[in-house]
Amino acid sequence: MDLGASSKVLGFSDPAHISNTALFSYHPTVYFYFMLAFLFLPYPLYRHVAHRNGWELATKSWARHWTDGMLACSYGLIVFVFGNYAHCFNWITVTSFYPALFGYGLIAELPFTKTSLPRIQSWPFGMWVFFLIALIVILGFAGIHIYLASTLTRPFVIYYVGGLLIPFGILMTAQILIKYVNNRNPLSQQDQSTKDQSGASHASRDVESNLSQMASTTPRLSLHIHHWQIFYVLAFFTRFDQPISQVAAGIALACYMEGICAYGYDHLVNDE
Repeated sequence: MDLGASSKVLGFSDPAHISNTALFSYHPTVYFYFMLAFLFLPYPLYRHVAHRNGWELATKSWARHWTDGMLACSYGLIVFVFGNYAHCFNWITVTSFYPALFGYGLIAELPFTKTSLPRIQSWPFGMWVFFLIALIVILGFAGIHIYLASTLTRPFVIYYVGGLLIPFGILMTAQILIKYVNNRNPLSQQDQSTKDQSGASHASRDVESNLSQMASTTPRLSLHIHHWQIFYVLAFFTRFDQPISQVAAGIALACYMEGICAYGYDHLVNDE
């Protein structure tokens, strides 16, 4: 199929002429191959392999599978467009994806990795070793990608590094919401009614009883950063057509999809 010809007619990005500095790009055919390689094939394949080998899997109903599939299509479209995958997606990315997907699944089955980020204070020594190695690898890839960005047109590297403000902004917004909800005084919602009924002792006692019950039933919020969220963010920055970047893209997408295949789209902000 002549992707260039269809792009000119329909206004899609032409994969052969997209630059590394493009902030967004889209072509439906490339997007289909992208989703086929990174969702439609690996999702059932990983679930089958994990179930057969006794790996940890969240129990999902058919409705949950459908919901996760729809969310994956939406998340996939966003990262495809703004991660410039119409330009950088190729066989190298796919080749690095599948070993990383099942490799991460194997690592997640090690006894010392069966924990989560909110439990960081009780991590075993082995988890700390794994975390530090992973952090060094991520920082190494980050340095390489910032260097690649710096070799392109000067304004691009500003947009590239500045893009990190988006996930940090989301985290800050989540923290503000959690702090507001958890520190909110339920009495403030009934201040006026309490004042109006201050002359009636039995009414005051009723209000206090209702407020006490309300305070006990108001859910608190907590922040839980999942590994799929971390690697989904990283997949936006592995956007170059150099082989090292395409390998990094495959690894980032694999670690993201492992979380989706095994557990689904767990929330960043949760009710306690």
